[in-house]
Amino acid sequence: MKQCKKDGCYNNCWGGGFCVNHQYLRIDKKTTKKMPFKAQKKPLQDFSFEFDSQVSLFDWCWQNALNKQGEVICPYTGEKLNRYLGTDMYYSCFAHILPKGRYTYFKYYPNNIRVVNPAFHAICDQGTRLDRINHLTWKFDKWDSEVEIMKREYELFKQINLLS
Repeated sequence: MKQCKKDGCYNNCWGGGFCVNHQYLRIDKKTTKKMPFKAQKKPLQDFSFEFDSQVSLFDWCWQNALNKQGEVICPYTGEKLNRYLGTDMYYSCFAHILPKGRYTYFKYYPNNIRVVNPAFHAICDQGTRLDRINHLTWKFDKWDSEVEIMKREYELFKQINLLS
């Protein structure tokens, strides 16, 4: 294998005589010419559901989850969540039913967010079957049914907005 042209570099050569770390030194790269007419880009659709950030969405969800006594109770574990307000665990109380990485259009969709116990959230996202068995009183079946309902709603949303 050839070595990089950069003085003092002994890495193997990628292209143009330089290694991966020194590709910026290449002078043989073709310059890109601008097209005389720009192709029209598809207008970006706004799917933020009128929230400018997840923080504002989470605050809205928290306010809507308050009961008459001013408490937020997890619908799956029955535990009070007010002790997490103002702590590092506060944002762990907000679980996306459909993961925001795979279902990007519902990242800011309020119906896709549930205010839950952080431990429940962790088990739903990264837990195993054994973790679910260790918490028999928690309502994982209710969560799973909401996931299926939300998947159908997501597919309908994509069809209506011509995204699929």
